[in-house]
Amino acid sequence: MAKPERVLRMSGSYNRKEGVSEEEFHRFSRYHAVKCAKIHERYGILKYQIAYSSSTAQALAQSMKTPYHVNTHDLEIEYYFKDVATLLAVSGDQEFKELHLESEPYVDHSTAKVTLTWIETYLENGKMVNIEEGQSLYGSFAELADIQGSEKPVEKYYEE
Repeated sequence: MAKPERVLRMSGSYNRKEGVSEEEFHRFSRYHAVKCAKIHERYGILKYQIAYSSSTAQALAQSMKTPYHVNTHDLEIEYYFKDVATLLAVSGDQEFKELHLESEPYVDHSTAKVTLTWIETYLENGKMVNIEEGQSLYGSFAELADIQGSEKPVEKYYEE
């Protein structure tokens, strides 16, 4: 079995602005996601998804009494891609910049947090994957952590 190709993931955790209801935030984010998906497809983003964390989901997580802090963001956006150049290209798209500004009345960007990671998948659709003879098929830490940066930052698509 071949070594799986490294896939990068950038995720962002977002909260809604004060006064925006959960339902209104959900309605806007779904509308917004459809428009964003078209742009992401154009630039070769492999996967784009949103994970919602409603107050009821957060209450359920609290009631489970795990030893961990429950994150209280309203949603998490995930982008999957092969190289940083892909993400940089999206940030420079004029339509993407306009969509970002469209989110201003709904999203509290001052509390947003992003994470850049690589993904190692070991179970998919209920089946073990990327494992052979009890060992991971992924490359070494050195190979996977060798993420080439860019001298160029993301385009200014946001307000400061």
